[in-house]
Amino acid sequence: MKTLQTLLIATISALALSACSQQEQEETREEAQTALEQATEATQRAAEDAADFARESADRTSDFLSDSAITARVKTALFEADQVSASQINVETIDGHVVLSGVVATASEADLAEQLAEGIEGVQSVENDIEVQQ
Repeated sequence: MKTLQTLLIATISALALSACSQQEQEETREEAQTALEQATEATQRAAEDAADFARESADRTSDFLSDSAITARVKTALFEADQVSASQINVETIDGHVVLSGVVATASEADLAEQLAEGIEGVQSVENDIEVQQ
């Protein structure tokens, strides 16, 4: 009888431990699932942030290249115009806004440089800071 009681107690204990273990396993699974969902969300946010950064960087690079291209086109137009002392005129472009500076011999030369710059594709505005030599 004592052996039967011991066996019965051992069986009940094993079942209790098994039930407890299953409950712990379920809790562990739920915690793991929650952690996985949080990690997935964090990864998605990080990927979105990286994509946004890449788009912004590409936009800035594109703007820079566009400004450089505008500057090159304006300088080319100035060099092709025989009536303009292109080597005496500096050209800077920021967000499509062109600034001309330098010193030329006549007001008409400064005006022509401005007109040439205004005719270049992509130019938003022209600030003519060219000085006329007295």
